[in-house]
Amino acid sequence: MYNLRYHIASLVAVFLALTVGLLLGSIVVERGLLSSQQTTLVEGLKVEFENLRSESAKLQAANDILGAFADDAAPGVVAGVLDGRTILVLASADTADTAARASEAIRLAGGKVALATFAGPAFALDDPAVVAAVAKDLGVLESTIDATQVVNVLAAEWGTPDAPRPLTKALIDSGGLKFQGLTATATVGGTAITAVYDGVPDPWAIQLARAFVSEGRFALGVDTTKRTDGSAQAAKSAGLSGVDDVDTAMGRVSLAWVLSGRAEGLFGTREGASARYPSPLFGK
Repeated sequence: MYNLRYHIASLVAVFLALTVGLLLGSIVVERGLLSSQQTTLVEGLKVEFENLRSESAKLQAANDILGAFADDAAPGVVAGVLDGRTILVLASADTADTAARASEAIRLAGGKVALATFAGPAFALDDPAVVAAVAKDLGVLESTIDATQVVNVLAAEWGTPDAPRPLTKALIDSGGLKFQGLTATATVGGTAITAVYDGVPDPWAIQLARAFVSEGRFALGVDTTKRTDGSAQAAKSAGLSGVDDVDTAMGRVSLAWVLSGRAEGLFGTREGASARYPSPLFGK
């Protein structure tokens, strides 16, 4: 026989069942809504991604065209800018590619290249054979040799037409220097610095470049977009100019403008650059 307690328990059970049912139904509905919202979001992101990919492809195509145009135009822009000048490229074994790119840019502008590759920093004066050869040529004790003396003598030998070059020969014979491209009658008409040893730009290469700076003769540090050794920034810090993207059309123009005296500063793409390229290119 059913009693009051049974009815109360039944009612409670019914209400509990309704509550659980409502809760479960709510969860199912919410999950359904969430799933629907997720689906809508994913579809929207897919559409946005496709739009971005399409826009990126268009921008890449435009950039490729602009790059091709710049490559085609650069030779005409720099043609003859360095005619009659022999530009000294100071290099090291580790930065041979950078020196090659700088040399290409110089020749593109009509200049000639003299390439000096020292075996080590500070003109390889940490090599006893080099020190002995330098001391013998200068007629001084080995213990008194320093890089400043080498700077002064090389500046005289490479900056004076038809001057004898005994120190140059001593450095070459002792293995401290590989040198080519500067004829007996030619002098250095500008300098591009790419010499880096153990990841550090050689401060003495910069000092040698500074020794050639005078009226009508300029110097700059050079890097490429593929290899950043800090030569451009180091030269700028020393009061010279720099180009950090000499392997690009803009960089080749920048190099020619700096070495011809048409511009000064740090040009390129990296932090600290004063401009992407010298502007205006053709007067104000």
